[in-house]
Amino acid sequence: MKRFLWTIAFFLVALPALAQNNEAVPFNGLLVDMTGKGIKNVKVEVKNTNRYTRTDKKGRFGLTNITPQDTLVFTIKRLTHEVEVGDAKSLRIVMADENTDDWKASQDDELVDFGYMYVKRREYTGGASGLTEENLSGFTNLAEAINALVPNVTVSSDGSVNIRGQKSLMASNNALILMNNQEIGSVLDVNIYDVKSVEILKDGEGYGSRGANGVIIIRTK
Repeated sequence: MKRFLWTIAFFLVALPALAQNNEAVPFNGLLVDMTGKGIKNVKVEVKNTNRYTRTDKKGRFGLTNITPQDTLVFTIKRLTHEVEVGDAKSLRIVMADENTDDWKASQDDELVDFGYMYVKRREYTGGASGLTEENLSGFTNLAEAINALVPNVTVSSDGSVNIRGQKSLMASNNALILMNNQEIGSVLDVNIYDVKSVEILKDGEGYGSRGANGVIIIRTK
């Protein structure tokens, strides 16, 4: 009997760990030239595997479950460039010249913060809206700006945001609000003069159940 109970206890402990291991861990990247312009349609492979992706028109790419032992191979104009991942959780790669092997790679914390939705950007089909620092010019608070500039999105008097309408009479309909990757309860807590950008995702599937009502992603300067 004791052995049976120990077996049950083991599985109760092991199941969450197994579920966590099965969750895709994002790895984000950006490939640009010396002027900062993205290099598009470049094949990015994980060396010695069949896993690969391609950069989008802004030079962005996303992979999952990259380990420190992995090497990324970039193929540009039939030339290959290999970048060892090491401890990086993201990579910004600057190519001095597409026709040579002269490049510089570094981790980019902003790419890390963007998380899973950045990795899935090219596969994302839900609605999204974005506001830049320039868009916010002339407004004195973020709630006012969102209400005025983003259709079908409503900021309440308490600073909560409703993106997808009244879906439930019992549960909360409020969107998840993230500022610099930290959850906050209200956009009223944000100084609009500190805001660099705001992204509004109507379908926050990459954020699990907390993103079911959409996600507001705020980045500060």
